[in-house]
Amino acid sequence: MPHHHTNGHSDSASQIRLLYVGEDLALIRFLRTAFHGPDYHVVSCPDRDSAQRFIKSDIRYHLFIFDHEMRHRAAFDLARLVRSLKHREGLPAIIVGTEVESSLNEFTRASGGNEYVQKAESFSEIHSAIKRLLLTSTESAINVSGTAFCPDLGS
Repeated sequence: MPHHHTNGHSDSASQIRLLYVGEDLALIRFLRTAFHGPDYHVVSCPDRDSAQRFIKSDIRYHLFIFDHEMRHRAAFDLARLVRSLKHREGLPAIIVGTEVESSLNEFTRASGGNEYVQKAESFSEIHSAIKRLLLTSTESAINVSGTAFCPDLGS
């Protein structure tokens, strides 16, 4: 049976929720360290099937991170799924991976993802992309609704 990991924080309506799909334990540890505390909640699931259930659910998420190293190009399929669902279509989604090919960014965008981010030892590019996309999506929510929860995104 698929399982998911959380960072142990209770669910709160004001939390920024990130969903990571993949099995890179170093990246999961990084995400939980970089995005910790009461403002964030990191959820991870290891495979396409459990990810589809999370994405299709009404659980609130603010950003999706799909690992390119999943089998059968599942990351691109999941990005397409996010864009196909009315309640998810405007949320940012990134695909992360170790490959350097420039065509991956184009393929990511064609699949509905915002960008392809290369994994590096410190994961600093992933951190920067997440912060930038969260800030952009929060600003968009303010422009659309007039109000939005805007936590201190820090550094």
